[in-house]
Amino acid sequence: MYPVVKVIKEISGKPALKLWAIILLFALPVSVWADENEADHTIDDDPITWVDSSHGYATDKSQALTQWMDNFFGDPIDDLEQAESFLRAEFIDDWEDEDGHNLKVRLRGKVQLPRISKRLDLVFEGEEDDDSTTPGELDENDSVGLQYELAEKKNSRFDLTLGISTSGARPGVRFRHSKNIGELSSYRFLERVQWEDDDGFYSTTQLDFYRAINDNDSLRWSNRIRYGEETDGTEWRTSLALRQRYLVDTKRPIATSAFVAINGVTEPESFTKNYKIGFLFRRQIYRDFLFMELQPAYNYRRRNVDEQRQGVWSIVFKFEIALEKDLRRKKKKKPAEDQAT
Repeated sequence: MYPVVKVIKEISGKPALKLWAIILLFALPVSVWADENEADHTIDDDPITWVDSSHGYATDKSQALTQWMDNFFGDPIDDLEQAESFLRAEFIDDWEDEDGHNLKVRLRGKVQLPRISKRLDLVFEGEEDDDSTTPGELDENDSVGLQYELAEKKNSRFDLTLGISTSGARPGVRFRHSKNIGELSSYRFLERVQWEDDDGFYSTTQLDFYRAINDNDSLRWSNRIRYGEETDGTEWRTSLALRQRYLVDTKRPIATSAFVAINGVTEPESFTKNYKIGFLFRRQIYRDFLFMELQPAYNYRRRNVDEQRQGVWSIVFKFEIALEKDLRRKKKKKPAEDQAT
């Protein structure tokens, strides 16, 4: 991604070229798109055997586990690609022993606009916190905007985006490619380029690896880099999480995530900002659309290179309302005989 952003950075000082520079990103997924189209038209004359069936069964179970985890934990990328409208109203109390409480209310997800276009969605989202070491943690700069699905293949998707926030308009493009690696592993690659009035052009690259351990346990290794005109060089983050689910066949399943994570920057001096270890507990409560989440963690951090590193405890409590058609609690219709009486 560096060559694209650097070219954009060079020409972004010319007003006539600012918005057009983003077209450079369209060259990014061409090779992946071509390979995928070729694969779709490949004809295999070999007969399907029990080996193929076993491989397909294991792959499907692994993919289903990854999808279940992302959906249950409320993965921001997964929410924006739901087949139907999906919103999450979040009430968050983020406490640290250094900064105290920080109360937040957030709405994120998407609403389809079929009367305008089946490819167009109204989206509510926030940028991931630059200082975050945990995937999915969003900063205060929430935005509302539009997302247009330009193209979608079996393993890839290409969207045009236009966000509106307090900092102004944010036109951009987003490309996602995901694929299985063998029976138990898969990856997801996400590339996003945006332009903002205050920050100019910047790109966010994310690469996640998933590995199923058994029917209920999986590993997720997430990596993200952010690079732009106003970033501190390359802002990077990596995390490893053991995600587990319990009581899956019951009315109220539970999911946990034990994780370690680090993040840092490369300019003006390269240093690691934070080491973090934590545990996330999440479950549905009372109704299928109500979630409760608790995340205690320990941070060993320094915000600037000249500061001394110090340990900070943190606890995040989240109450969430998931607004989705499949989670509605419907009243049972009375039999016709009862209605008649």
